[in-house]
Amino acid sequence: MITLGIDLSSSKDLTVACAIHWGKGQAVVRSPVLRCDDAELDNLISKADVIGIDAPFGWPKAFTEAVADWTGTTWGRDERIRLQYRATDLLVQKETGIWPLSVSTDRIALPAMRAMALLQRHKVKNLSGDGRFYEVYPAASLKRWGLPCRKYKNIDEPCGIARVDILKKLRLMLPWLEVPREYSATSDALDSLIASLTARTAAQGLSVPPKPLETSVARREGWIHLPTALPQLQ
Repeated sequence: MITLGIDLSSSKDLTVACAIHWGKGQAVVRSPVLRCDDAELDNLISKADVIGIDAPFGWPKAFTEAVADWTGTTWGRDERIRLQYRATDLLVQKETGIWPLSVSTDRIALPAMRAMALLQRHKVKNLSGDGRFYEVYPAASLKRWGLPCRKYKNIDEPCGIARVDILKKLRLMLPWLEVPREYSATSDALDSLIASLTARTAAQGLSVPPKPLETSVARREGWIHLPTALPQLQ
């Protein structure tokens, strides 16, 4: 199996991909692919079995309905939450304590637009995880694995030290994982690695799926696959 993790930005300059080749006795992480444009992403996807993308796959159902035909006449906290957050965002917050960025009110909407174009190119209809394409959230994956999930994003020295520490701990937890030091260079690279590992857990059934009553909404809004365990080699 080849898993591909994509830390997707609206700009190619900040888009990084990570391919992991899973074999007998080891999993080999290839060097990060930097500055990925759409053509490069499509090429990498064509060679991968499972893809984990760090970007929202959709918008809150209430938000898209409101934009299409606004009928609400009141405003308050409940209305704001419904318009800001998807069902999967609320679950992530409940399970991890981390609030995902709101795809309807934050700049994460721009990577989401690029993600939607990518999913359209690859004819993905089920946004809840169709067996090949999965929405992932690296910070939440790190939290579920008991690893540091904050203060590693910036380019300052403390964040660089934090990334090195995360990679060191990950190697100890997964001794069969061969991963280059390059993945501690930037948060984009590290997130692409975590996205690829999370894609493996999703493919192995080691992530939280939507419940039956959530399935219909998740297929439309997208669904963040929270790992329930570390990825397994076999």
